[in-house]
Amino acid sequence: MATGTRYYDKKRGKYITLLNPAEKGKKYATELKHNKHITNDGVIKKNKKGQAKKLSDTQKAYRSGYLTARKDNAKCYKAQSRKGRK
Repeated sequence: MATGTRYYDKKRGKYITLLNPAEKGKKYATELKHNKHITNDGVIKKNKKGQAKKLSDTQKAYRSGYLTARKDNAKCYKAQSRKGRK
């Protein structure tokens, strides 16, 4: 899942991967499916002990809400575009 735009942050001296909304939605869906944090580069995040970090209930709710909002907006767009064709 290593997609996105790579950007070099001079202030931090690191490369950062920026995701567009579609890529962000795909990342959130993957995180919900596996119940684990994933970086924008597609690597599973680990805690200090080296174990995969799990999502909290709040984080699951945020990701689920984000995906639901994108789905609702897509349905609205499709309905409006159908009205315009008639």
